[in-house]
Amino acid sequence: MSWLSSFLNPGKGYQTYQDNLTKAYQDAQNVQQPYLNYGTQAGQQLTDATGKLLDPVALQNEWMNSYDTSEQARRAMSDAKDAGLGAASSMGLMGSSAAIQGIENTAGGLQAADRANYLQDLMNKYQSGVNSATGMYNTGAQTAGQAAQQAMQYGDYMGTAGAGRDNAGGNMLSGLIGTGAGLFGSALGGPIGGAIGGWLGNKLGVEPGQWQPWQGSR
Repeated sequence: MSWLSSFLNPGKGYQTYQDNLTKAYQDAQNVQQPYLNYGTQAGQQLTDATGKLLDPVALQNEWMNSYDTSEQARRAMSDAKDAGLGAASSMGLMGSSAAIQGIENTAGGLQAADRANYLQDLMNKYQSGVNSATGMYNTGAQTAGQAAQQAMQYGDYMGTAGAGRDNAGGNMLSGLIGTGAGLFGSALGGPIGGAIGGWLGNKLGVEPGQWQPWQGSR
């Protein structure tokens, strides 16, 4: 759009600006939507995980229902039994209650250690899952904050464009176009925000190097 056209017919220029800004805003929301979904899903997972941790007895019982002696523990108990019987035989104590009790105590200790290792392994995996869900939730929460900021800025710029549709000249229209180009980049911040801002700026018709809203007045 030429300066003369935007000056003589500012209403048309502002409507075009609003249409382009709406499209850019919707594109930005679509890009962020998967992260919002991940955050919502992770939030539910964290709620469920916290509920189980608040009832540790029930959680332990649930895990123990699926417990089975590991193959390593079976071999250790078998070896301990053979060693115990061999020692009892060499001392002439084969069949004695003391020898049998010693073998049973050793086997019981190995079994208890195997159960403890099983529960610890599950807890480590459980904690790893909670940490992963926490990271996803934090990403979703950050994205939600950015989306909310963008929505407020979008409403502000759309309102400004609507109010100026009938009485603004070409210079104000040019300034608003530059402002819209930086809307989403300034909201996100950093290299990613800059890249998105540049991409959306192209959609709004702003050339690289033109004025951006965070640079102040020219």
